[in-house]
Amino acid sequence: MSNSNPNVILPALASVASALQEGQPAEVVWETIEQALTQVYGQRLFTVLAYDEQSSRLGRLHSNRPDINPVGGFKRVTRSMWADHVLHRGDMFIGSTREDIKAVFSEYEVLWSIGCESVLNIPVRKNGVTIGTMNLLAGAGQYDHADVRLALVFAQLAVVPLEASLDRLRELGEPDHMEQV
Repeated sequence: MSNSNPNVILPALASVASALQEGQPAEVVWETIEQALTQVYGQRLFTVLAYDEQSSRLGRLHSNRPDINPVGGFKRVTRSMWADHVLHRGDMFIGSTREDIKAVFSEYEVLWSIGCESVLNIPVRKNGVTIGTMNLLAGAGQYDHADVRLALVFAQLAVVPLEASLDRLRELGEPDHMEQV
């Protein structure tokens, strides 16, 4: 699903731009982006992950479901189709089915339990380098017809707050436990 109504899209983009222009804290920006992306695409789970290529890890900066995906959690990046597609090439990933979720996420059973059977992973890139991802998960087939051009605009709006968070992520030591992607 993708809402192509300009009466939805323009206010959604404007709300994010306003939060950035006002210098709102990162968490307010993430919540604003979450609301905007929900209006445009819909979701059951929304997360923002910073990507540190040097340490091969993703750090969770925002989650609308901290009970299952807590902020501060880490994922070890392994050699995988998903990592190559999203993190290295910077392409969006759309998974449409439970099987797609299982192929990409080690915590697929938890995701299935809350009705997440499709995914839209939006890489956030600066100067051709992926610095993080914004991730929307929902019911089966939710993003099959999503306008990814619009997702690219939201990704670029996320560069500044994500980059600031990435610097903090790099200062942290290795956690005791990490999921893998």
